[in-house]
Amino acid sequence: MTAPQRKDRVALLAELMFAVLVVVSVIYTFVFLFWKGYLPHPYFYGSQSFFTDWTASAYYAVNPGAYTAFYSVYPPLSFVFLRIFSLHSCYRFDVFLSRSCDWLSLVTVAGFYFATVPVVYKSYQIIDRRTAWMRTVGICLGLPILYAIERGNLIVPTFFFFVLGHGRVLRSARLRWLCLAISINFKPYLITTIFGYLLRRRWRWFEGVAIAGLLVYLVTYMLEGEGDPITLLTNISLFATSDPRGIFERATYASSYLPVIDLLPSNFPLMHFIGSQPIEILERLLPFMINLGKLGILACYAGALWRPNAVPVFRLAALGLCWVLTVQDPGGYAVLFLLFLVFMEPWRGPGRIIALVCGYILSISADYTVVRFANELISSYLTNQVVGFDLGATVGMMARPALVILIEYALIGTSLVSILRAGPLRPRQPATDPRPPLQVATG
Repeated sequence: MTAPQRKDRVALLAELMFAVLVVVSVIYTFVFLFWKGYLPHPYFYGSQSFFTDWTASAYYAVNPGAYTAFYSVYPPLSFVFLRIFSLHSCYRFDVFLSRSCDWLSLVTVAGFYFATVPVVYKSYQIIDRRTAWMRTVGICLGLPILYAIERGNLIVPTFFFFVLGHGRVLRSARLRWLCLAISINFKPYLITTIFGYLLRRRWRWFEGVAIAGLLVYLVTYMLEGEGDPITLLTNISLFATSDPRGIFERATYASSYLPVIDLLPSNFPLMHFIGSQPIEILERLLPFMINLGKLGILACYAGALWRPNAVPVFRLAALGLCWVLTVQDPGGYAVLFLLFLVFMEPWRGPGRIIALVCGYILSISADYTVVRFANELISSYLTNQVVGFDLGATVGMMARPALVILIEYALIGTSLVSILRAGPLRPRQPATDPRPPLQVATG
């Protein structure tokens, strides 16, 4: 057996091991649910507010006040979509009672989830048949998408369109532009994933997505009648909370250290449990880690303008998402979009291997409580029981944002090496396949 064959075998065994761990963690989650009566950390309050991301938004899709009472930060597409795929009669009184009434919402989320699985598999199969199913397991049974399903978040249908746009399943460029436009109108922070086309000087693709995105926005704005840019920007400024309890709840499954940074100077009794010295270290270290990543991404973008052939589009899209996920906090389930792009990387080179390993770890549905603050009685929706829920600091609160930053650093390092090794820009040859070529950097 040659050295390259041996390395390939080790890589496949490693990915198989991680895929098995993801499956085992899902089994653990269900066993814990039936044993304890609620979902374990990091699931939000053990399913007490199961599916309320959907029902709370759908209430204002059916009733007035989406941008004046609910203060939504999302474009009108979300409310148009929810109005179509929700039973209006279920949203007359209470968003919690509507969970047991609106069966259409459950069918819609399940339908988009099961439709996404073959699309994800096909996307990876085109890249590498050997690892396609393992990476599909990491994505489709991973914590981010399962958490989004439990919350009833619109990330589930958004991800379906995101995969169609960034994968190579669709042959039509215009259909891919439309899918990207829909995903951006669902989750505007995904606009950072199209900057790669601009950096790679693929003007037609950038313009196509931008125009399609504007058309989707205008059509849904006319249907909704609300959600102009000024209102959205105003609501974004009102979105942050200074309540220590709310900040702590955000930190339980966050994509970044932003909730932790907000929590450190608050009156939440962290110092009582961990002392003052760790807090002082974190107040200096965490912003430094975030800012270092921002500088690295800007360096990669500058290098990509200089050497457009060096960094593939999907990695530039991943770097754009890294910026959003580390500087802001769209939630831990938003890491799903980043993981899909990371799993397009080959198991080759230290940077890409580190990113892949971190991606698999982020897909594992498990956590461990380090410091217990209190035990609260909650009503678990999934088992219809009143159970004791431990409120405390977990390993994942600090580890998951660190893994996202480690992915960011790994992709930055790999990209910078590729840029330094790349030759001058060569004229592009006309392609017969309407799908853009999938390019993998050699650095």
